[in-house]
Amino acid sequence: MSLIKPWLNRKRLTGIQFRSKMILSFFLVIGLTALIMGYSYYRIMSRELKASMLEGLEKLTEQTVDTLELHFKTIGSIGYSYFSDTSVQQFLEGTPSFDNQKYYRNKLEGQKMQTPLISYIQMTRLGGEQFSSYYYYNSTLRSMMADDQKTLHEQARLLDGFPLWTVSITTAKNELKAIHTISYVQQMKRITSNSQYPVGYIQIAMDPDILEKAFLGLDNDEGSSYIVDREGTIIFTSTNDRIGKSIAGDPLFTAYRNNLTGSRYADFQFSKNDKKYIGFAHSLSYGGWTVVGSVPLDRILHKVNVFRNTLILIAVISFVFAMLLGSIIANGVTRPLKELNKKMKLVEMGDFQAYIHVKGADELSTIQHSFNKMTAEIRKLIMKVYETELLKKEAEIKALQSQINPHFLYNTLSTIDSLSSINGDMRVSHICLALGNMLRYNLNGGSFATIQEEINHLNQYLSIYQIRFSDQFHYEMKVDEQVEDVVIPKFLIQPLVENAIIHGLEQKLGYKSVQVAIRSLDEQRLEISVADNGTGMDPAAIEMLERRLTDPSKLAFRHSPSSAKTRIGLANVLKRIEMYYDLNPVISIESTVGEGTRIQFILPKQTGGGDKHEDHDR
Repeated sequence: MSLIKPWLNRKRLTGIQFRSKMILSFFLVIGLTALIMGYSYYRIMSRELKASMLEGLEKLTEQTVDTLELHFKTIGSIGYSYFSDTSVQQFLEGTPSFDNQKYYRNKLEGQKMQTPLISYIQMTRLGGEQFSSYYYYNSTLRSMMADDQKTLHEQARLLDGFPLWTVSITTAKNELKAIHTISYVQQMKRITSNSQYPVGYIQIAMDPDILEKAFLGLDNDEGSSYIVDREGTIIFTSTNDRIGKSIAGDPLFTAYRNNLTGSRYADFQFSKNDKKYIGFAHSLSYGGWTVVGSVPLDRILHKVNVFRNTLILIAVISFVFAMLLGSIIANGVTRPLKELNKKMKLVEMGDFQAYIHVKGADELSTIQHSFNKMTAEIRKLIMKVYETELLKKEAEIKALQSQINPHFLYNTLSTIDSLSSINGDMRVSHICLALGNMLRYNLNGGSFATIQEEINHLNQYLSIYQIRFSDQFHYEMKVDEQVEDVVIPKFLIQPLVENAIIHGLEQKLGYKSVQVAIRSLDEQRLEISVADNGTGMDPAAIEMLERRLTDPSKLAFRHSPSSAKTRIGLANVLKRIEMYYDLNPVISIESTVGEGTRIQFILPKQTGGGDKHEDHDR
């Protein structure tokens, strides 16, 4: 079934009309291009928009932190001015007069009026007497604030004069209702040149409305921002009921703790109630506190989603337009093809008078012109068919008559051998017998032979030359016994021996010799060499021959008219070695002018993929 389904798909595609294929191809090209470009642009813009939104969130958080730290610095400066004021120290230490008490109460009220950050400011003696910018007539509220101040004074005492930033109680501006805020609390000391000792406390409560305004840019409908301590306790938030409670188990605080980087600002992603959020955190320079908060991820990616939807709309419109345009173009292309297809079917039915009225000068019009020319040529050729068939049959008869059976050549050589034996000329008999054996070896089936069979063939070949040159020619065969049964390609050595005789020995006067040596180098390789004592070649001719054998296109071979034949013989040997043994053959040529030439090469004892005995006929 797995093989049938792809065949059915291909069958379905091949059955689609060309017009539909063009529209589909046009749609795929436009669609894939738009899809790839749109997706890439969407990914880039998404990253850019998200990075821009996160950068804006970071700046907004930094602005909130800077505002809070400016408020804390202002309150801290006011607190330190009272802490370092000697007259204030003396006022808290001694028993002040009524005028002094009235003066400092007015001073505290004036300080509150001059500084909108302050909800109230209060100084307390060690004995418990208070001087405040505001008096609470409500006994319940006054008792609640007294208990809170007692706790704060104890915490400040433990710090021994260092400022304490902590959560405290104050009242709303328009109603007598206790709400939480942040206070600056410090133990006041009488400082002299010889000693310092506690004389009271100062507390400056910040206006919670001012703190809430600092968080306006960070708060959103689905999440609030907080000032928290290291344990996750809320120091301040716009929701008053949550101040003092812990968010240590909240996913926001857990994600913040898991993404501590050492820098003052960090943003991170977390999930809460199956919804993803971007959290942010920025440390404060006061109290070891941190501003943390979160924004829904879909709010961050709102512009990205709008951009995505716009991109999808544009893509849909583009695809519809592309389909319409593709349909128009396809109609313009397929109309001439339909006409051509109609006329071609007439030709298939034998109507060679079919003709197309060509309109236009484009490529399709050229094809229609070619069709008209083709039908005209077919009409002309039909008139010559019978004559051509008669001539063809006559040529086939003559070709059959000219074929010669190879057995006729064997019989002819046998007849010459018999006649030479009758006349007593054994040389002719030997030549005929050797030539017959060579012809039989040549025509015998198979492309491979053993080294022993190849040597026997060379003996037949060289024996004829020995008769020609008489006592002036000598040849020698040296073959290791262990390689006689090794199979090699037929006629691999004869071209080299023939080159040695034709180009080395025939031009030499006097004694001539050829040596063929085949020896085993090791278990895998054997060496074949052919040497002669002929005219030899100079170094330039050897170099030119080697370069021509390596790449015949690099250099014109000018050594002699017969050198081309030498090159062909050697090139044939090299090509056959490369083909049969699947290796790059390396042949060595050594030659000295007037002394002779030696050509040798190395073969593996088996052909590529193993010995090829399948076509070796013994």
